[in-house]
Amino acid sequence: MKTKNILAFLGILTLIRIIWLATQGISPQEAYYWMCSDRLASAYFDGPPATAYLVRFLGFFTGGSLEILRFAWPLFALLASWLAFQSIRTISNDVVAAWTVLALNALPIFNSHSVTVGPWMPTLVCVLGGLQAAYSAVEGRRKDWLPAAACFALACLFRYEAVLVPLGFCITILAVLRNKQQPDWAALTALVVLPLAVLWSPLAWNAKLEWIPIAGGTLQTWWRPQPGGWGRNFVEFFREYSFAAGLALLAGLAALVLGGLKRGAGRFLLVAAGLPAFWAVYQFLIGRSFSTPAWLALIPVLAALIGFLARSRWMPLAGSAVVALALLQSAVMLREEGRMRGVWLSVAKEVHKATREIPASDGGGFLIAENTDQASMLAVFFKTAAGSEYPPVFVPESPALTSQFGLWPSYADFVASDLVVDEFFTEQKGYNLFAGRNALFLGSDLPQTIKGAFAQVSPLRKIQLPDGGELTIFLCLDYQTLPL
Repeated sequence: MKTKNILAFLGILTLIRIIWLATQGISPQEAYYWMCSDRLASAYFDGPPATAYLVRFLGFFTGGSLEILRFAWPLFALLASWLAFQSIRTISNDVVAAWTVLALNALPIFNSHSVTVGPWMPTLVCVLGGLQAAYSAVEGRRKDWLPAAACFALACLFRYEAVLVPLGFCITILAVLRNKQQPDWAALTALVVLPLAVLWSPLAWNAKLEWIPIAGGTLQTWWRPQPGGWGRNFVEFFREYSFAAGLALLAGLAALVLGGLKRGAGRFLLVAAGLPAFWAVYQFLIGRSFSTPAWLALIPVLAALIGFLARSRWMPLAGSAVVALALLQSAVMLREEGRMRGVWLSVAKEVHKATREIPASDGGGFLIAENTDQASMLAVFFKTAAGSEYPPVFVPESPALTSQFGLWPSYADFVASDLVVDEFFTEQKGYNLFAGRNALFLGSDLPQTIKGAFAQVSPLRKIQLPDGGELTIFLCLDYQTLPL
């Protein structure tokens, strides 16, 4: 397939994604990253800080508009696709590169990430840039190890799991010691020092929080299998990659191990995808999230599979069928995603209407949502779409640290006071800024932390959801903080 045809295909696909975005509202994930960009930090509960900084940076060119800056993600997808094409054609040939790009852009997960603000597409761009430079270095341009390491380090600032890629190259470089060869110490130094340098601050941030964010609990529970997680992962894998493409990717993983391309190319792809693929399979089997390592291994595995099948006379027919089925499932996924975005917009509008029923109180009312998705959506809607003074939005107070919202200012916080207090009888040396204020709570049920913290709580209205569930807006009067 000619380069101009690939460019035309990618251009048309990018235009379709932009048009789709122009007709859709924002997603909870996009709202969350917008909130993070307004509260820059060394790291966040869901990962390193680069996505928040990128959103903040793009906001300078869009007037802070989330609706506009999200159009950058189809362009990231275009860049990732072009880098994939250039990298695979250098490693293998034009045919393998073209089919890899076709398959990549047909996958539901790729199409979803191409129209959603998040870390995955920038991570892929950085990793692909690093792989292209690393292959050049392997072929003799040793000075290219430095830009390769820099790209991998930048990828680590979007997702921690990206460190698996340079780690795979480090293991390979050290492996030559078994053959009593001289390893490339300069390459090894760059691949170790640069990722560690950029991750120092995020890791220190996690250490202060006893590694709770990065481990999703504690380091002691990090390795334990999650009950029922394997089944959920099974369904999620075939939903994200489509059934046909999912089976093909499993075959590609086998082809990668067996050497699907010519020896040098196959070895390079195995090094690039080896550790991410291993970690993805391990996480899959213990029932934990496998999405990011699978994402990192995706393109080398695709290239290995296509390289293995390229000479088969059935390749054009089988490849076209798999791509067509994956595109069909992508369309179904995007249709469902668009529908859910519309649902969340409707919910936010209903809450906005309900705010008019909050009785006036000193300091004004505030909003509480039962989870981070709801809270993020409400915060963004009230700030950007409501066009008026917007109330602060929180999640219910909790003794456990479970999300980034637990580190941001909360309605349950006390501020220091100069008042003389009886230390024996007083738990808090200060006062609460939200005491006596009224609020709305949005949730599927009423938690005790809400019921016990207000003088009066009553249901205001119900919101029916398309899946048969419902949310209730509760009117909460006279916040008094939780009793001991």
